[in-house]
Amino acid sequence: MSTLIQRVAGAALALVGLVVAIVGGWFLANLGTSGTATFTADPGQRVVVLGPDVLNRVDHPVTVTATGTGDMWAGTSRPSDVEALLGDGARVQVTGVEVGDWALTTAAAGKGDAVSPRGLDIWQESDNGSGEITRTIEQADAPQSLVITAPEGAEVDRVTMTVEDGGWGTTALTTLVVGLVLVIVGLALLVRTGALGATRARFARTTREEGSS
Repeated sequence: MSTLIQRVAGAALALVGLVVAIVGGWFLANLGTSGTATFTADPGQRVVVLGPDVLNRVDHPVTVTATGTGDMWAGTSRPSDVEALLGDGARVQVTGVEVGDWALTTAAAGKGDAVSPRGLDIWQESDNGSGEITRTIEQADAPQSLVITAPEGAEVDRVTMTVEDGGWGTTALTTLVVGLVLVIVGLALLVRTGALGATRARFARTTREEGSS
């Protein structure tokens, strides 16, 4: 392999390694070694709904915390029952997650008056909390929808969803280490080819000087 090809290969390895290390380091900084991902949204609406496409996409428990003013309420039920109950009532639907911003994506739904779902018999589980409420969704009961409401005249200020998967933290750490190794190998190859090129240049110069003497 020529010196030029080795230099190009070394530079490419170092560059790829740097990119891989940055990606792995970024995920590790956000997930930690425990692999805890946290996503947030600020709905600004009285009723917020998280459906199975958000809650049941992973095999691990999902913890949702909502904050607002006054008596907060949250309940889980079958998605079809929730849709039938809420009808065209105004609400914010959590549609997914945005990993780049660690945010919950949301969309406004319904144009009618917000429905108050408390006290109905469709709920598998429900609970109240003053100013804040937390629900943990176990995947054994999937599919489920989670409805969060604030008191009349108030809004759900913030929703936070947390998922923990130790494999994510391990993958992030492994990616960081692999990236650093590639950087080291690439730089070592560059240094080696640079030293080899310098040695050849000195040898050629010495040979010319001896030939001219």
